[in-house]
Amino acid sequence: MAYKKLKIESMILTALLALSVIFLGNSIRTNAASQTRVYVYPPAVTGLLPPATFTISVKIYNVTMLYGLDIQFTWEPTVIKYVSHIAKIPVETYPDGVLHSPVLPVIDQVDENASMPGSEPGTRYWLSKASMLPAKGFNGSGTIFTMTFQVVSIGYSPLRIVACTLADKDGNPIPASLENGYFDNRPPPPPPKPANVSVTPSSIVNSSLDPCHNFTIDIEAEVENLYSYDFGLGYNATILEVVGVTGNPVFPPPTIIQATGQIDISSSLTPPALPINGTLSLVTIKFHIIGKGESVLDLHDAVFRNKNGTTLPINEVNDGYFNNMIITKMFVDPPEIIDPYMKPGDIFTIDIDIQDAIGMYDYKFKLGFDNTVIICLGAIVLPPNNDTHFNVQQIVNNTAGMIWVYVQYYPPAPPINIHGARAVTRITFMVKNYGQTVLDLYDADVSTPSGGSLNPVIEDGFFATLLTDVAIMFVNVTSPNKVYPGKIVTIKVIAMNRGNLTTETFNVTLHYNSNIIGVKTVTLGPWSNATLTFYWDTTGQIPCHNFTIWAEASHVPFELKFDNNVYYDGWVKIKMLGDVNGDGVIDILDIVLITIAYGSRPGYPNWNPEADLTAPWGVIDILDLVTCSSRYGWHC
Repeated sequence: MAYKKLKIESMILTALLALSVIFLGNSIRTNAASQTRVYVYPPAVTGLLPPATFTISVKIYNVTMLYGLDIQFTWEPTVIKYVSHIAKIPVETYPDGVLHSPVLPVIDQVDENASMPGSEPGTRYWLSKASMLPAKGFNGSGTIFTMTFQVVSIGYSPLRIVACTLADKDGNPIPASLENGYFDNRPPPPPPKPANVSVTPSSIVNSSLDPCHNFTIDIEAEVENLYSYDFGLGYNATILEVVGVTGNPVFPPPTIIQATGQIDISSSLTPPALPINGTLSLVTIKFHIIGKGESVLDLHDAVFRNKNGTTLPINEVNDGYFNNMIITKMFVDPPEIIDPYMKPGDIFTIDIDIQDAIGMYDYKFKLGFDNTVIICLGAIVLPPNNDTHFNVQQIVNNTAGMIWVYVQYYPPAPPINIHGARAVTRITFMVKNYGQTVLDLYDADVSTPSGGSLNPVIEDGFFATLLTDVAIMFVNVTSPNKVYPGKIVTIKVIAMNRGNLTTETFNVTLHYNSNIIGVKTVTLGPWSNATLTFYWDTTGQIPCHNFTIWAEASHVPFELKFDNNVYYDGWVKIKMLGDVNGDGVIDILDIVLITIAYGSRPGYPNWNPEADLTAPWGVIDILDLVTCSSRYGWHC
């Protein structure tokens, strides 16, 4: 048994020695062709919030006969504050450092005010040291210094090598490339602001617009970074026909495709034109009236794109309406009063409006309401033409939650013509309790002197005094942030109903960058939360890509606060197969991690699932080692 164990260990050792020869050969070939580099590592530090601390290194790579160095470094102290540093000189003291002993210290000074005499502008750390005889020149790679910072605010700070001079034993400069880094804990930019697009004016109701007359509408957009647009407009072809389209001159003349009852319009800017921001009319459309009736001006299939061709989100698409036949309406104005700050004892009013009533002589209505939420204090009649020849009947029944109003004109009052909308009655309410109620307009009529009905269209109102607010409280990647393509990433999202009265049902959508991971629907009572678990299958994702994770709660009715509906937190990096530690390069560190886990299986103390690179799964073996070694030197 001992012999067999020894034989297996010898085989593994032989394989590792063979691989080391391969790595050494690769290293020699790489170094021979590589330039000396002085670089900040890690190159990017992101996401840390005050008062976190972090440490960076300034390293040198592939230097020959280094005998002295002078390096000046800077950062932004209003964002990150210096804590401490270690100059890793000489290698006899710091094996991962640079320069051989004995060493002559020249300068090793930190000044966050950047006021050191003789330094380059902006320098906050200055390190200058040189070897002395009988020291030999330093060859290879190492760490020049490490520096620890504390995060003190939200912002961006360069981690910049202001100046660097390397000298060989003869005092000649050694050429080197410089690679800076940065710190950034600013939140990622929000998704593009949704655009609004609408038909303006939204309604044209005019009985004098007979056939053979014309009218125009605008397609108006409120948008950011608009570079091209495309939309369709449908209409009743028995009533209207399009006889002209004029585009906004900021865009090239639009492309127009017409069919019966339909027009499609598109246009696009061309470089070097700048994108359009703000509110503007895209096109003016001229209609010729060919009949009597009504038509929805159906704005549909609107697509807005930015300069990169990315589709912009559209929040609202508002249609238009045309009618050259009179339609009388009676409605509550305003149609909605939603005020979370209104409290019991407060008073508010609504109007009952009548619109487009020709030959009106009297009107009546009942208005129902929830008497546990509001009580009615009474109504005042607002004569539309100031004629005094009318009678008023009014009944307020707060027990039943109803007010009845009947206004009847009598001779010599002439019939009343209302064009557009006019308030005819004002009703006063007092808030009794927090809550919401429909203002139910019913048993309503508008009639002529002969008693004939104008058959008004009736529209209710709504009142609410409550806090309606849903939010995303937390997003967290609970599985490793650095994964191979095809791995499942587990993400927790906490959604909350921050409202004070109503149960809300809403969607929670989880995103990686602008892509959707999944959507879950939650129903939550007032001031309660739920933890949702999402699983993201990363199959097909390209290695070396970082993704920002964010969640969004859909809006609920009567919600007024939207800034907490979106929450950014967390990131996931897709790493290369073989990049065991996820640092963006397949190197000896990854090989070491695999050798540490060599022969292990799940449950073993040295098991490392990130080292299990290929089948057979569940064991770290020579195939995993070779898979990594075959990619040695790959980097993002």
